Amino acid sequence: LRARFALDGSRPLVVAASTHAPEESLIVEAFTRLRADLPHINARLLVAPRHPERFAEVAALLDSSGLSWSRRTAEPSPRDATCDAILLDTVGELRAAYPLAEVVFVGGSIAPTGGHNVLEPAAAARCVVTGAHTFNFAEIISDFLAHDALVQLPALASAEMPAALSDVLRKLLIDGQRRRLLGDNALALVKQKRGATGRTIELLTPIFEQRSEVRGRRSESHGR
Repeated sequence: LRARFALDGSRPLVVAASTHAPEESLIVEAFTRLRADLPHINARLLVAPRHPERFAEVAALLDSSGLSWSRRTAEPSPRDATCDAILLDTVGELRAAYPLAEVVFVGGSIAPTGGHNVLEPAAAARCVVTGAHTFNFAEIISDFLAHDALVQLPALASAEMPAALSDVLRKLLIDGQRRRLLGDNALALVKQKRGATGRTIELLTPIFEQRSEVRGRRSESHGR
């Protein structure tokens, strides 16, 4: 991805990850506003829809957006290195895109589907933005907000969302210190919570062993 699309850090990349309808149209509008507000930054956008069956729909949206764009599954082209937007129409590559980004918007959170996992971009020390609808990950999001490790947009009408998202992206892209702090806090929180599965197994093992011993004694008594 880095080589194909010249994602070398010279132009800041915004990744829109695991998006749902109508998030792509709102993000494209927000990104267009952002580029108009900050032409000298010359930002780029990578959109990764959540469901492969929507790749063609998002491609049509980008076609009509006025942005120059490239498609991951298309044949390599010279425009790949200069395009404004990239459609990541593959499965399994999104994690590789996170370290290349300055800001990651995690989708399913403006659309009221409950949000998606923020831990992968956080583990790459990226600055994470979500919408208001994150009930699938309520405890994680609460923890991230408490540790200043995430930016969450308020619940807004669709007509208001592009301006709000554009404003958040603009502030983050011009304030590198704030952006890095959010990413560092996110990574620190991931490291702090790492190992939870192992600790859970340690706590559960004596319980299962005890139940196994009880079953064994019952089997022996029935055998007699």
